[in-house]
Amino acid sequence: MKNKKVVVIGLDGANKTTAKLVGVDTQLHDFISTIPPYTPPSWTSILTGVNPAKHGIIGWQKVSKLSGKVSLATSRDVKYPRLTEILEEANLKSILINLPMTYPFNGIRKKENTIIVSDWAAPKQAIYPEELEKKYSEYLIDPPHEWSKHKKSEYPKRVKEYTETRMGLYYDLLERQDWNLYFIVFSEIDWFSHIFPQILEGNDTHIVAPTFRLIKKFIETAQAVSDVMFIVSDHGFEVKNKIFYVNEALSEKGFIKYRKSKAKLVKIAKRTLPKKILNRITEKTKISSSAVNYVAQNASAFMVEPATWGVYVRNMGKKKEIMKALSEYEEVFDVLEFGMVHKGPYLKNMPELIVIPEKGVEFSHELGKGPMEKTYKGDHEIHGVFSAYGKHIKEDIKFEKLPRVYDIVPTVLHVFGLPIPNDTDGRVLREIFEENSEFALSMSKRIPMD
Repeated sequence: MKNKKVVVIGLDGANKTTAKLVGVDTQLHDFISTIPPYTPPSWTSILTGVNPAKHGIIGWQKVSKLSGKVSLATSRDVKYPRLTEILEEANLKSILINLPMTYPFNGIRKKENTIIVSDWAAPKQAIYPEELEKKYSEYLIDPPHEWSKHKKSEYPKRVKEYTETRMGLYYDLLERQDWNLYFIVFSEIDWFSHIFPQILEGNDTHIVAPTFRLIKKFIETAQAVSDVMFIVSDHGFEVKNKIFYVNEALSEKGFIKYRKSKAKLVKIAKRTLPKKILNRITEKTKISSSAVNYVAQNASAFMVEPATWGVYVRNMGKKKEIMKALSEYEEVFDVLEFGMVHKGPYLKNMPELIVIPEKGVEFSHELGKGPMEKTYKGDHEIHGVFSAYGKHIKEDIKFEKLPRVYDIVPTVLHVFGLPIPNDTDGRVLREIFEENSEFALSMSKRIPMD
């Protein structure tokens, strides 16, 4: 089964509504994200088959438990082999396009048979190996992910132009390169869902239709050249009508002490100063580049990256008190110890607490507001989408248990007839295979992961 061609299409942030707008309207199932339902941990779990405490990624940033200082996470912080690295052991060839936490490329140990295109969050648009970067340089334009920099009325046009340009690269790699696994993520769905929450309710869909048609056409082409195709999203989306300021709530309860004037000054600097200048000021004065970094040095507990749902606890003697205090807010559904949700060797690097919001609530880490205000915007939710097509794939799939982000790696390895790491958190999605097909009849072997 090693000669199979498998395509994984990632629709970043798609829920059933936006997936249908793209044109994926058959075989569409709920797909359970990580807790938290967030791009960095979820795509890393999809690509490794394990939870954040095993692969080490909880957000775009990482926190030093000793100093409280914050720095960026990169490919080097992924502590578990990716699917492509496992396929390398079997001499299978892969193409990875726009996957978070794959840059810098030297953070991926095994990549002799892998082509990698950096994602939108990378500091530069690049391709591995380098000779392909030179060949495809005309397609490596900067992504328009910073929607606040564009007029809202002009943003859909900018995204369409970006997608049209990049498609030349995507098609060429699909049709001209040799591969067994072709894995691409389209982040456009996520970008649109943030800035135009009305599309989540089925309104003003004409705004996104031109870009979504381009993605739909690519999906159809990829399906035609693959034996099996999976369509997945890292998380879903919903309309948020409340912002809950977690750090302000912690301050209100006495767990963070700060001078509001300094927090305001740092926020103004972040908003008005060019990033290079702000970084220079930060380096000279030895102050942090955000209010959060400032308070984190001495706070008993603090949130760094709101979408991680994580709260770091520096004063462990107050952990239960902090959990109780946050649970008292109506915007909070539950507060759990991180180790109750995920287990693994890198649990020590994770936030001590996971704060789960009520439906329709978005978290913020900012200080000087709140702790609550009304809003209307789109943001992440735990129900993504899953779909599967191809040879020996049922036309009417019924799941005994909803698929999860951890299930893609074991299922793809099963399709290739390869052994599955015994510490994966996922399962082979056997419900998708036709009865008596080679996929249904074959047994999966479990092996230790080095």
